[in-house]
Amino acid sequence: MNYIERNLRNNNLEGPKGVQCYLAYIGIYMSMRNIRYVLKRKGFKPKRKVKTNFVLAENRAKRLEWAKSYHHLTTDDWRKWGFSDETRINMWGSDGKAFYWTDRPTELLPHQIEAQVQGDGGGAVFWGMITAEGPSYGSAITEGTVNLEVYAEILESSLQDTMAYYGFDKKIFRFQQDNARPHTSGATKRWFRHQGYSLEIVLDLPAQSPDLNPIEHVWHQLKLRLNKYPTRTTTISESEERIERE
Repeated sequence: MNYIERNLRNNNLEGPKGVQCYLAYIGIYMSMRNIRYVLKRKGFKPKRKVKTNFVLAENRAKRLEWAKSYHHLTTDDWRKWGFSDETRINMWGSDGKAFYWTDRPTELLPHQIEAQVQGDGGGAVFWGMITAEGPSYGSAITEGTVNLEVYAEILESSLQDTMAYYGFDKKIFRFQQDNARPHTSGATKRWFRHQGYSLEIVLDLPAQSPDLNPIEHVWHQLKLRLNKYPTRTTTISESEERIERE
């Protein structure tokens, strides 16, 4: 039985069917019903497999290589990094699911309904960065998306102003960005080189990387705070004011 338990855990035996095949191989014949009964008595129970994104073997290897290249960094080393990202703030969008409590199964009162409008009522894309010294200057994009031209404006204004405000050295400061096309374009790389940044320390994550950017925690807290306002915003400029206030 120890052999069966061990191989169930490492997936060499795939569930009751695999156990049945193994037992038949060694001359023991048992019904699926009895096998399931014994496995449950031993504490085994079926669980649905967690679905995740498929990652090519080549990209898995690159992700591991990337992680190994940074595992030696100390806390002081990470204090030299700036973590940047964009997030969308909707005027009517909800940050997660909303719940209400009731002991009656079929009624729908006003406080039990979350109103929605088409397209979440509009909104803005907000760019920001966090550093060990504090947050960056932000950029709000109220029309369109963050394309190459918009990203160039963000770098020229918000990033450069932040670097000057904190007195960061461009040759030492390490800038994190994801693999969005405007971030990794040749024009963006030329901009960094022209401005005196070292491209070797601009952190480009490997393809199909999980989102480990710590700024995601900041975006989550920002949206939670915005959702605490008693009224919804009615204009994009009002949304911008609340974002800047928070």
